[in-house]
Amino acid sequence: MAVFIIVIFGLLASALSSILSSSQDTVSYEVLGVRAQATANAGWKLGYIVFCVTLLLAMSYLQPVHPLPSTIDNTVVGLAQCNVSVTCNQRAAINGSTATYYILNSTGTCVAGNNKLTATRNLKAEVQK
Repeated sequence: MAVFIIVIFGLLASALSSILSSSQDTVSYEVLGVRAQATANAGWKLGYIVFCVTLLLAMSYLQPVHPLPSTIDNTVVGLAQCNVSVTCNQRAAINGSTATYYILNSTGTCVAGNNKLTATRNLKAEVQK
């Protein structure tokens, strides 16, 4: 009877250990996902600001007072081990349209150990001349 109880408790301890390990992995992925989203959002906002100011400068509506930021400060504790890539591309106009189309992409990537998560934010803009 004692051997049976020891075996049952051993199986229960093993199952509990497996559940706790799985739970820790899930929390790790959630934290990395939130950090990747925050990084992508920061890059998107930076790209949006630079994009809008550049457009306004091109249209001569605004004169810059301070230099524009070109990077995201990843020394912030929450953004450690995270990188962002921001691109802005011009798309061809649709036949008969005088508009210019832009696509702003921001991709945030966070790495911790063997885990790597990526989040992407997009902005599509149409500028009428």
